[in-house]
Amino acid sequence: MLLDCLLSCTPMTAPFAIDPATGRVRFPDLALDLRPWMPQADFVAATASLNRDDLGANDGWQRYQIRQLISRNLKMGLFVIFLNGRLKAASFAYAPKDETWDNWSEESELARQKEYEQELASQLGGKSAFPWGTVSIKLDSKSGGTDIWIEFCGMAE
Repeated sequence: MLLDCLLSCTPMTAPFAIDPATGRVRFPDLALDLRPWMPQADFVAATASLNRDDLGANDGWQRYQIRQLISRNLKMGLFVIFLNGRLKAASFAYAPKDETWDNWSEESELARQKEYEQELASQLGGKSAFPWGTVSIKLDSKSGGTDIWIEFCGMAE
């Protein structure tokens, strides 16, 4: 049933928006905007009321994860990486809130990948590289998950 809906239902409005001119990523349901090289302190302040996990730091790298139920009966996972106190990369995924490993299938994950590809093509005009960074979709065969990745460039590391 989930696969049928992913393949044939009217596409939903994505729970994110990427500005191709600036690299800003908006998550309206989370009341969160990410910016290329955003200061870590700004992110921490903006996500204080969310279900945020500090995944640790080493050698200038710091990682956080957010898992949150959002509108339209969806759940969202967001993973962010800071380098020397500045946002370097983010990955995120969204799925029906009742999706579990018990109802996971490769076919439904490939449908999700296609949905993400269509949404990114619509938002970014078919481009994946920009002056501020790159956007890609990664299907991880080990974890079984598909994520949208944004990697920022252009700031001295």
